[in-house]
Amino acid sequence: MTPFEAQERRWEAEINRRMGQGDGLEFTLAHFAKSVGADANDPALISFFNNLVRSTAARRIEACRCPLCASVLPANTVETLASCPYCQADFQQEGVEITVEYFYRLEGANSRDIRWVIVIHGMNSRAPWQEEFSWQIANRLRYSAPVLIYKYGWATIDVLITPLHRRLARRLGDRIRIAIKQATGSERPSKPDIIAHSFGTRLFSLILEDPDFQDLEFGRVITAGSIVRPDFDWSSHIESGRVEAVMNHVGGKDSAVPLAQYTIPGAGPGGKVGYASMSTLNVSNPQFGHSDFFVPQNLRTQIAEGGLWYDFLTRPLAHFRPHGAFVPALKWQPACWPVRALIRTLLYVVFCVAGPLSWLRRKIDP
Repeated sequence: MTPFEAQERRWEAEINRRMGQGDGLEFTLAHFAKSVGADANDPALISFFNNLVRSTAARRIEACRCPLCASVLPANTVETLASCPYCQADFQQEGVEITVEYFYRLEGANSRDIRWVIVIHGMNSRAPWQEEFSWQIANRLRYSAPVLIYKYGWATIDVLITPLHRRLARRLGDRIRIAIKQATGSERPSKPDIIAHSFGTRLFSLILEDPDFQDLEFGRVITAGSIVRPDFDWSSHIESGRVEAVMNHVGGKDSAVPLAQYTIPGAGPGGKVGYASMSTLNVSNPQFGHSDFFVPQNLRTQIAEGGLWYDFLTRPLAHFRPHGAFVPALKWQPACWPVRALIRTLLYVVFCVAGPLSWLRRKIDP
C-alpha cells in the first residue's frame, strides 16, 4: 500500500466513523484535517472532498461570518448587510469585510437522544436490575430520560392460557397509553423506546397485533430473551411507522427460550434463533443465558456510552453493524404439533389443579 493510499484509507475511516455515529457530520476542512493529522491545504485532501461532493456523499456549504464577533450571518442577506445584526459593528466604518467560510455536510442521519423508555420485564421479576437500569439511565447517559418499568404482577400457571395473555397485554396497552399521554403533556415525544424481556416480549407483540392499540407508536425496540416467534411480522409494523426499529438481543446459552413454544401458546424461540424479518437486527452474545442481559455489570456495559444498547438507541442505523450481528440461517418451523399438543395437555391438567393456588398467590402478593 502506498503512503497516498494509506492516508486516503484514514480519511475514509474517519468519514465512516462520523456517518456511523451520526455525530460531527458538519465541519470545516481545517477541523477535519486536524482530526486525521493532515494539512488542510493538502491538494490530495481537497481533491478527496471534491470527489465526495461530486458523488453526493457530502455537500459544500458556504457560510458568511462577521469578522469581529464570528457570528454566522443570515443567508441571502449578506450582500445588503452594512452592519452585523449581532454585534452591531459597521463593516465600512471598521474597515473590515465579511469572512467567507466553507463547510462540508455529510449526507447521513444525525444521532438521536433517548427521550424516555418503557421496560417490560419477564415473569415474576423482582431482580435488582430494575433499580440499576433506572440509575444507569439517569446517571450514565447524557440526557434526562425517564424510565417506566412496567410490572404486570405475578404470572404463574396462567401463562398457559392465551386469553390471560391478552388480558395482561390489554392492561399493559392501557398503561402505555396513559404514559404516552403524560409524556406528551410534558412536551416529550409520543413514541417511547421499549426494552422487553422474556414474557414481556410476548405481551408487547400482542399489543402490536391488537387493533384496539393501533394508535400507539413506538421508537426503537430492544427484545432480550425473546419468546416471540421468529416469523413474527415485525416488517409490517416498521414499514407502517408504528415501530422505528427492532434489535433482538440473543443469549447463546439461553436454555429457557427454546422451551417456550412447548409450554406457552403463541410463543417461539425468537430469542434463540433470531427474527426472520429482514427489517430487524439480530445480535448474539454467546456467553449470555436467559437473564444475563440484566446482571448489573452487563447492564452497565450495555447502557454506557459505546455499549450495544446505548448505540442502538442513539446511533443512525444505516451503518450500524455491531459485533455478533447475524441473519438466521434457516427458515424456522414450529415444533411438531402433536408433541406441543401433548405437552400442553399435560400442563393444562396441571393448570386445573394449580390454578386456584396461582390465584391465591396473586391475591396474597400482587
